[in-house]
Amino acid sequence: MTIRESVEPHQLAEVDLPEPQRPRPRGTKYLTQLKRLVAPLLGLSLGLHGLVLFTPVPSRPEPAAEEAPTEEEFVDLLSISSLPEAAPEPVEPPPAAETAPPPPQAAAPAAPTQPVIPEVYPSSPLPVADLANPLPPAEDAFTAAPPPEEPAASVPDDEVVDLLTRLTRGSGESDFDSTETSFPAIAYLTRGGIGEWSSAEQSCFFTQISDADYRLLPNAASLRYLTRNVQFIETEDIPRTFSAPQFQVSKVDGGYCDRPLFQVLQEGQPYLFVSVVGIGVGAPGRQASGLVIIWATDPRAG
Repeated sequence: MTIRESVEPHQLAEVDLPEPQRPRPRGTKYLTQLKRLVAPLLGLSLGLHGLVLFTPVPSRPEPAAEEAPTEEEFVDLLSISSLPEAAPEPVEPPPAAETAPPPPQAAAPAAPTQPVIPEVYPSSPLPVADLANPLPPAEDAFTAAPPPEEPAASVPDDEVVDLLTRLTRGSGESDFDSTETSFPAIAYLTRGGIGEWSSAEQSCFFTQISDADYRLLPNAASLRYLTRNVQFIETEDIPRTFSAPQFQVSKVDGGYCDRPLFQVLQEGQPYLFVSVVGIGVGAPGRQASGLVIIWATDPRAG
């Protein structure tokens, strides 16, 4: 029998044999160092979590429970008299206010006087204002009196005819009168004629004017339409018609409605006025035809 055979199998298991040394894997050194570093941090973390868990948390205030409606207490009317009387609360005196002076007493109204009724009424009634003929208003002492009016000129019809005959040199030689043949049609429709005037200019001489008819203002005595240069009408026809010494002719400054206006005196007295109105193209006072209007009164006075 050999030594190996003399040994029991269980005895072989109890014998500690040295284990062969195995080679360490790579990184074992670094893993050991990491464990040494993490262990304290892990312990610190566990400690903090435990501290937080054991810290008491303040409880939320519970909402006030609604009071359940209580039954009305039974009041014993018989025992009310036995209850002690509540002491009255002290009343504080009001602050002293400044005493205001008493208001002045109003005078007692006087008793109304009764109207005195006469015993005898007047026999004649009182005067009543006449509405149909009211009294003239009182004159204002500061109102200036209007200037005295000059005597109005009046020209008889026969004199007007004579003046117009002399103005147009009669029905004979050198007659420039075209009133019956060319007025108002030609004077209204021609270039620069009355139809091109403004309504204000037309109203200076006519109440109504068209190419078929016309009406002069009330104070215009008559009209003539002359196919003659306006300059010659002013410098020759007007002076020849109103010759001295019977008449005196003067040109009015400013004219009337931007047209020449002449005043004629007869023996020093107001007689009439004459307007010379150019018709057609050309500068003022240079037109080839014109109107001669004889006024019984000053047209500027309206």
